[in-house]
Amino acid sequence: MTAAEARRRLVRELSAAGVFSPGLEADVILSVACGVSSALLRARPDFELTEENVSELARITGRRARREPLQYILGSWEFYGRALETPPGVLIPRPETEVLVEKALERLPPEGGVFLDWGTGSGCIALSLLCENASACAIAADCNPRALRVSWTNMKRWGVLRRCLLWHSRTPDDLPVSPASLDMLVSNPPYIPTDRMNTLMEEVRYEPQSALDGGIDGADCYRRLFIAGERMLRRGGSLLFEAGDGEQIAFLAGIAPECFELDGIFEDFSKSPRVIAWRRV
Repeated sequence: MTAAEARRRLVRELSAAGVFSPGLEADVILSVACGVSSALLRARPDFELTEENVSELARITGRRARREPLQYILGSWEFYGRALETPPGVLIPRPETEVLVEKALERLPPEGGVFLDWGTGSGCIALSLLCENASACAIAADCNPRALRVSWTNMKRWGVLRRCLLWHSRTPDDLPVSPASLDMLVSNPPYIPTDRMNTLMEEVRYEPQSALDGGIDGADCYRRLFIAGERMLRRGGSLLFEAGDGEQIAFLAGIAPECFELDGIFEDFSKSPRVIAWRRV
C-alpha cells in the first residue's frame, strides 16, 4: 500500500466516524505510523508502507474512529512550539489557549516576576511562560494529581522545573501565597455550564470532567479566582482568564471586582472572544 492510497482510505474512515478535520488528522496519523515527516509523504505519494506501518496505522485509526482524542492516542502534542506529554486523564492543550499565553507574556514584568497558573493541567501555560521569560518564576496549581505528575514531567523536559512550584490545589483559597506577592494570575479554569456538558463533542467525554465543568453558570472558579486575585496580586499586577465565548467574557467583565481595571478582550484564531485581562488597581 502506498502513502497516497493509505491516506485516501484513512480520510474516508475518519470522515465516516465524524472526525472534524479528517484530512489534517490523516496526515498526522500517517506520519506517526510510518515514522517519517508529513512533508516527505506529500513529496513521495508512492512511499510504500511496511507491514509494521500498516499495523500501526490500523491501531491508531481504530482508536480514533471511536472518537478517542488523537492527543491521547499519540501521547504527545505541540503547544506554543513545544512538544508536551498528553496522556489520558489530563486536559488536552488547545490552540486557543496560546492566545492566553501570548497576552500573558506581554504583561509579565521585564525582570520576570512571579505568577500563578491555577488549573495548570499539562502545565502548558506555565511552561510556555517560563520558557519564553527566563527570569520568571511560577506556582502551577491543579486539583488533579495526575495532571501535576504530567506537568512535572513536561517542565523537567523543558528545563523550567527549578523555577516552578507545583501545588495540589482544590480551590485558589488553599494556596500558600502571601498577600500582594504576585505579578500575575493566569488561568484557563473549568468554564462549561453543567447543563451543557452532555452537548460537547464526543472526544470531550474522554477528558477529566473536573477540568471542564464550571458549575451551573460556568463561573464557579472565576468567582474564586477574583477573590484570590484581590488578595494575591500586587498593585499593577495582571489577571488573565480564558473563557468559552463572548457571552461569558461579557459576564466576567460585569462581575469583576472594582479593584480590577479592564485591560483588554482578545480574540482567538477563529475571531471569537477568548481571553480577558485586568490590571489590579
